[in-house]
Amino acid sequence: MADMADPRTPRRDLRDPRLVALAEDSGYEILGRIGTGGMGIVYRAHDADGHEVAIKLLRHEIAEDPRARERLAREVAAQQRVRNDSIVRILDAELDSADAFVVTEFVPGPTLEDAVRVRGGLHPEAVREIGLVLGESLRAIHGAGVIHRDLKPSNVLLRGAGDADLDGFDPDGDGLDPVIIDFGIAVAAEESRLTSTGLVMGTAAYLDPEVLRSDRTDEAGDWWAWAAMLAFAATGREPYGTGRADVVFLRAERGELDVDGTPVELGEWLRRALTSEPSERPAPEELLASLAELDLERYAEAGMTEALPGTPGDGTAEDPESTSVTAPVPEESTDEVPISSPTQVLPVVPAATETLPRTATPAEPVTEVLPVLSTPTQVLPAVPAAAPPAGPPVGLGGPAGHPVQRAPQQAGWAGAPAGPMTAPVPQPQPQRAPQPMPPQPMPSPYGAPGPYGWATPLPPAPRRPVLVWLGHLLLVGLAAVAPYVALTLMLLLGATARTWERSHRSVAEKRLRGAVGGGPLVTAGLLAPFGLLRGLVELALQALLPLILGLLVGIAMDAAWTLLSGGPAPPDGVVFAIALGVTLLITWVGLGSGTTRRGAHRMLDAAAPDRMWTGVLLGLLLLLLGAVIAAILARQGMVDYFPFPTGPRLEDVAVWRR
Repeated sequence: MADMADPRTPRRDLRDPRLVALAEDSGYEILGRIGTGGMGIVYRAHDADGHEVAIKLLRHEIAEDPRARERLAREVAAQQRVRNDSIVRILDAELDSADAFVVTEFVPGPTLEDAVRVRGGLHPEAVREIGLVLGESLRAIHGAGVIHRDLKPSNVLLRGAGDADLDGFDPDGDGLDPVIIDFGIAVAAEESRLTSTGLVMGTAAYLDPEVLRSDRTDEAGDWWAWAAMLAFAATGREPYGTGRADVVFLRAERGELDVDGTPVELGEWLRRALTSEPSERPAPEELLASLAELDLERYAEAGMTEALPGTPGDGTAEDPESTSVTAPVPEESTDEVPISSPTQVLPVVPAATETLPRTATPAEPVTEVLPVLSTPTQVLPAVPAAAPPAGPPVGLGGPAGHPVQRAPQQAGWAGAPAGPMTAPVPQPQPQRAPQPMPPQPMPSPYGAPGPYGWATPLPPAPRRPVLVWLGHLLLVGLAAVAPYVALTLMLLLGATARTWERSHRSVAEKRLRGAVGGGPLVTAGLLAPFGLLRGLVELALQALLPLILGLLVGIAMDAAWTLLSGGPAPPDGVVFAIALGVTLLITWVGLGSGTTRRGAHRMLDAAAPDRMWTGVLLGLLLLLLGAVIAAILARQGMVDYFPFPTGPRLEDVAVWRR
């Protein structure tokens, strides 16, 4: 919301029937467009009482979409839960039709982003003032049970800020009054999980790396964005630079924060607040308290500066016989040493400028013009150079450390006329320049290298350890009743988990490379049957040796119990439960098991995306486990060899039982 409506408001906007209806039915007089966003268009208007307001309408192309109206309703609900002077107030709303709109108070003044882009970094005291006010607003937002998720400079207005407020800092003035204006993707704290498709919503420069690692956002992510905004306000630059989102995320993960030019204590405070590991960041209360106490007067030393007195004859500017600037040397040396570092400031001595003749010395001979003794140098025609090797573009668009390859010029030196060769002039054969090494992938916590050596920022799989190990226990219990069924389920579930993980990675990587629409999902769906077959073969091969080892362990324990105790043998179900337990454990943690583990956690996360569904799934697994335990007790350990009733049985090999 700028301080005035855009004079270039399209005429079709003013003819929009929704605006006409607003004027006729609700008395809102539209003055002009303020701005647009991904979902809405914001207009400046007068209400029926003549007060200035801001009206947000959905964009024309999504106005009929119920999902867009649902998101607008969530924005209104989240914003209405918070009561704070630094959060824009909602005055009116209509959310149940295609003409949905939201009316808020009009806040005159530029956004923080516009102010910094135009005028550069703000005064450190102004940055502190903005930080303290926004910090208290953020505490109010979290206290109301809301997570904003998209704090950034374009979502903060500086109420009533003028040029004088932005160019300096007046301790006796009114100061800057930041106001948060957009809750477009805010959610309740208990619904902080990101979209089920893995789509990360937010702005890369102000997105906490922990969001990518955990696939969730919480209050810590808002505090990260708050500190990143202050870094932008202090320097006038994005805190982790610009460019592709995965590169920005990688810089944030590595802690490559740009705070050059800020006061020393403010730079240290920003580095602590923007540590990539949440557990190493100070608590919000500590950050606010320390921000209020920072010394913003102390800057890093620029380097040593030394002023030398000018003495005639010592090689300084006062000496008219001197042709170079020299520094005093130790007594044991008689040579003059040219100044290199540190920089020395020489006093300016008023004196008449005198032009001295140039005198040749052995150390600096006079340059002589020699006559031409042979054929003048000829301009040779350009020889096409070998094409550069194929590969990814390097230079400004490629990985750091590789030079820009430029095409050779088509004539001689700049300004030399090109023409035919009139006399052969021997030329030395140029040596072939060494070819640059191909770009190497950079290590990253996010995933596999991308097409230019950068890592693809794929978030790790969410963790569901309780559900996973409860499922393992259910399979082990089922093995004590129907071992063949339990083994089959283990192979099918493991193959499905591997297919799920591979499909997820394929879709995420294609979307990061720019694929849009349903293409990646359709491709993954068509390839899923082949992926399932591949995963089944892989898991069967991985489980073969663990299964043999598990059977040997189970049989060995049965034999030891029978022979050493002298009593009856344990039930057959115990042997098969031990065998499948060993098989599961080795297959779960052995070589090549990472894909299975990640896929299993991701499957359970999709089935239980929030606390309610987690409770439902947990209750279902507990009921199934209770049913299996009841079956074991009812059968007294007897095993059902379905679907191979005539297959190998334990008594066929347990000769020690006879």
